[in-house]
Amino acid sequence: MNNPFSLKKPRAAIAAAVIAPVAMLLALLPVPASAATPKSSDASTLQAACSTYIYAYANYRLVSANLSSPPDYPLQARASSQGSWENFLLVPYNGQYAIWSYAASRYVTANVSGTGGGALQAKATSIGPWELFTIGIETDTPVSHWIKSSANGKYVTANVSGTGDGALQAKASRVGAWEQFEFAYCAFG
Repeated sequence: MNNPFSLKKPRAAIAAAVIAPVAMLLALLPVPASAATPKSSDASTLQAACSTYIYAYANYRLVSANLSSPPDYPLQARASSQGSWENFLLVPYNGQYAIWSYAASRYVTANVSGTGGGALQAKATSIGPWELFTIGIETDTPVSHWIKSSANGKYVTANVSGTGDGALQAKASRVGAWEQFEFAYCAFG
């Protein structure tokens, strides 16, 4: 029996309405010359990479690498439109993914140190355990994905409570509304 109050249809419709126009604009934008290309010892790794922006369903915002907060460049679901801070590259790496921020010219890391709280930050110059993520499809909502940090085994959440800054943190033990994301232009098999 179909549930008339299901969020599946509105969420998919909202995603399509937001992603399609932004996708067309992104296709027209050149990659800035200042955006460095990530280095890899395995050239075949980059052939399967996917240039994308990340959309957070928690607050219906695009994820940004906040360059106003050096040297950590925290990831936040805060942008209502796409700019240079919202461009990322998913790099397949040993069955997982590293996330490259074009704006920061760094890999995204899950800071799981004592005070880091699992904060996602675009500050790593190379790929290590803290820079690897598993990406899966949320079974209840086929258009959304979850991100799980290899550093601490926690799901990435867009923290939209309190200040509402949408800080991304690897701290959730299960997938809920705040742990659902969309990756434009990336097909996951």
